[in-house]
Amino acid sequence: MKSLEKFTFKTLAKPAQVDPIVRRREKIIAAIEVQKLVLAAALKGETFAVKAKVEGKADKAVRAWFVAQDGGHYVQCRYGARPLLLNATNNAAFVNKLEEVAAVLTAFAAAAKAGELDKAIAAVAEKKTA
Repeated sequence: MKSLEKFTFKTLAKPAQVDPIVRRREKIIAAIEVQKLVLAAALKGETFAVKAKVEGKADKAVRAWFVAQDGGHYVQCRYGARPLLLNATNNAAFVNKLEEVAAVLTAFAAAAKAGELDKAIAAVAEKKTA
C-alpha cells in the first residue's frame, strides 16, 4: 500500500446522537417561528409561502395554526400535522383578535423551550410512529 503511505490515518468517532427530546423541541420552536411569519402575512392580508427547495417547483403555502371562528381566533400548537393537547382536554387557545395570536405563539415557544410541551409532543410523536 505504498500509495497510501503519504496520508495520516486516524479513527473517526461516531458523532453523539442528539437527544430526541431536544430535537423535538427544536423542531416545534422552528415551526412556531414560521407561524409568526404566517401571522405577519395574514395581518397584511397576504398568504405566506415557503420557497421551493428545488428550482422550477412552485412555492409551498404554509397552513396556519390559527383559524377565525366564534367571533375570535383559535390557535393550535402542532407537531407535524397533529395538534397538541395543551391541557388535559383542549387543543387550542382562544383569543378575540388576530393581533393577539402573536402572544399565544410566543407563549407556545416559551413553553417548548422550558420543556412544558415535552409530554404532549411525545404523545403525538408516539401515535405518529405507531
